[in-house]
Parts: sequence; C-alpha cells; structure tokens
Amino acid sequence: MLIQFSVSNFLSFDKKETFSMAAGKARKYSDRIFHDKKIKLTKCEVIFGANASGKSNLISAFQFMQHMILTGLPRGFSNKYYRLDPEMKNTPTEFEIEILCNKKIFSYGFSILLSTGSVLKEYLHEKNSGDSQKILYERDTVAETFFVGQYFKQADSIAKLNNYGEDSVTDSETLFLSIINKNKGKMFADLPELKILRDIFEWFAIKLNISFPDSILTGYPYFTDSNLEEIAELLNALGTGISELKVVEVPIEVIKSKIPDELYTKITSDLEKANTRNNSDEDDSPKIMVRSYKEFYTFEIDRENNIKITTIEFSHERKNIYFDLNEESDGTARLLDLIEILFKISNNRIFIIDEIDRCLHPAMTVKIIELFLKMAQTRNTQLIITSHESRLLAADFLRNDEICFVSKDNNGASIINPLEKYQLRADKKVYAALFDGTLDAIPAFNEYKLKSIIGK
Repeated sequence: MLIQFSVSNFLSFDKKETFSMAAGKARKYSDRIFHDKKIKLTKCEVIFGANASGKSNLISAFQFMQHMILTGLPRGFSNKYYRLDPEMKNTPTEFEIEILCNKKIFSYGFSILLSTGSVLKEYLHEKNSGDSQKILYERDTVAETFFVGQYFKQADSIAKLNNYGEDSVTDSETLFLSIINKNKGKMFADLPELKILRDIFEWFAIKLNISFPDSILTGYPYFTDSNLEEIAELLNALGTGISELKVVEVPIEVIKSKIPDELYTKITSDLEKANTRNNSDEDDSPKIMVRSYKEFYTFEIDRENNIKITTIEFSHERKNIYFDLNEESDGTARLLDLIEILFKISNNRIFIIDEIDRCLHPAMTVKIIELFLKMAQTRNTQLIITSHESRLLAADFLRNDEICFVSKDNNGASIINPLEKYQLRADKKVYAALFDGTLDAIPAFNEYKLKSIIGK
C-alpha cells in the first residue's frame, strides 16, 4: 500500500512537497481504515484544487517515477524541472516514496538532473519504529559508489548485489532497481533473500495503476466470461440501460484493417513466446488486451498457436440487439474504465485517477466514490483521484484525512495541503469552506479586469 510520496523541482513543484495517505485520529468511518501494528492508512484520497493549481502535475510526478523504474526516461523529460526559476535547471529533481510491501515499510527514492537526464543518487531503505532504518542499498553515480546495507545477511546475496551494483555506478541513465530486475529470474530463485528487490519493482509494475483523462485505466482485464453477468448487473444498476454483455469473436481481417501491421505482428509474436513458456496443463491460454478509447480486443493463443480475437458487445432494454463499445456514449465508455475499482480483482492495488469526473454525470461520480468507500471496508484497495466535483464534499461521506487540496503560492509553485492543515471549526462544513475562500481551492477571478473586458 502507498504511505506517502514526495517530489521537488518537477513541473509546478518547486520545494519538496509531500502527499500522504496516513490516517488521522478521527473515528468517523474508521471501519474503512487500514491498520496494522506499524501504521494506519486511508484507502481513499480526493484531491481538489482550482484549474492549473498542479493537481495533474502531482499525478504526472507519480507517473514519471513509475515510468523511470519500468522503462527509463520518458519523452520530454529534459524540460520537466520547475521552469519558473531558471536556476532550477541545474538543480536535482528528487522523488521519494514510502510503501507497505510484504508487511514492511520501505522508502525508495532517487535524484536526477532532468536537464541532462543523469541519475545522481538512488536508495532503498526499510523503515522501522522511530527514525531507525535498515539500508538495502545506496548508489551514487557522481562519486561512483555502491553500498549494500545491513538488511541483507547472507554473504552470497551481498556479493551478488555488490557485483551488479559496482557495475552500475557508471550508468547514470538507468536506475539500479531497473537493472537488478532485468532478466534476473534465476538470481532471485537461487538467492531468495534478494527477492524483495523484485517485490518492490512489481509494486510499481503491477500494484500501481495511473490513469489520465485521455488514457486507459488498465485495459479491462476484468472482462472475462465468468464475470460478465456481474458487470452487466452493476452497469444496469448504475442506470446505463445495459442489461447484458456477451463475448463475440472478431475476424482477423477486421483487426488488421484497424491496427498497424507492426503492432499486430508484435502482439502475435509476444503471444507465441508466452505460449512456449506456458507449462500449465490447465486451460490457461496466454492473452493480450488491446485497447483504444472506445474499442478493445482480447488476443488469445491456443496450444497450436492459433490466434483468436474477441471483443464485448452490449445489449440494452431490448434483448438480442447488441451494440459495439464505439456505439455507446462517452459516459458509458468512461464508466467501463472506472468500475474495475469495485471488483475483487482490484484488491491490494493502488489506483491513481486524474479527473475522475470527466464525461460523468455529477451524481454518477458521487455514486462511484460512495460504492468504493463501502467496498473499502473489506478490501485493501487504495483510490487517489483529482476532481472538481464539489458534491463529493456536500455528500459528507469523506473523512477529513481523505481530503486534500493543491494550490499555488505567490510565485506560482504548487503546494499540497491536507484538509486538516486548515483547522476548520468543528461546526464548519467543508463544502461551505470550499466556496468562501477558506480552502484556496476555487479559481481566483479578477472581477475588475473581467468587468473591463466585458465593457469593451
């Protein structure tokens, strides 16, 4: 689970700002708080703020860190530093994240000079009670040093880690967490103590799901024959008019006319490779989901390497009449992207969704969050969203520690403020405070200039 995330010198963030999922002392809705002997965490955080306050930049910071770990530097990285201060071009950008993994708390971070794309430092620590910690490793590409800490006990593990670490100190473009997880399956099998490095990597690769308004959440992995009825019932209960779903096969010729040849070749090649590694005797055929905004297809391969492509069609009030996804409304397509958070498949994952209310009726946004919060009583899924939908506050079903604001200071730098920082009076409603200027979360209109412009 996510505990907290910090960033500095990235897009509209100047000094270090920290986003936290730590739960407060409030007893309200305490049945949906995660807690163990070490920590108490919220499972939902709603981020409000005016347009251009930096909400999406915070989500971009999460995404940058994930992308850097999984695939390396993303496109356009060199100008993502805090450009309102020219001196920040030569100042390191820093990312740090605290997560709960295997019932332990880990702190992972790195600093990078974005103008050159050079990784400067990187570290992974286990955090214990108080300020104590155990170092897994620390890396410095400037000093060209690599240090294995006291976390690892076995001599073979330490020697292997030092070997790879010392080779990595001259590679300033790649994170060590990425290096140690590339084609190292045998190493983790031979040295199980090092498996924690794979578990941390897989937290970013599998557990963390980030979505922007124009992107796909995870590509509908929950659309299988076994739960189509459940999905249809939920969509119908949400007032979409959908009453039934069915899987239909799509001719290969149709798909080839819709996607580039190189993409089709890559998909089928990857499936064939997966088939050679599939040693299961069960009917567990490798699958790949291909998704665009209002179309999605499942590619599946059998034992004889035959490719089958399927999609989902929707029936509304009149049964036996089915429609493609591209014939559904934008709101329905958006809803299909979101309802995964309500299914069991979402357990033990972290969903970060920018502008969750895009294309949705305000009442639908409120209902989705309300359903998630009820589900959170029995599952350890975390949901972090940005929104302009003030009715989420008017509904009064959020705890104070589940509400956060992003605003800008006089220099244009973004600041993260949890609701509890504002110390509202006990009788003060958050919804009212949103519009009376207390929370700095609505646009600051210049009425004098607007009057002048209209007058002209």
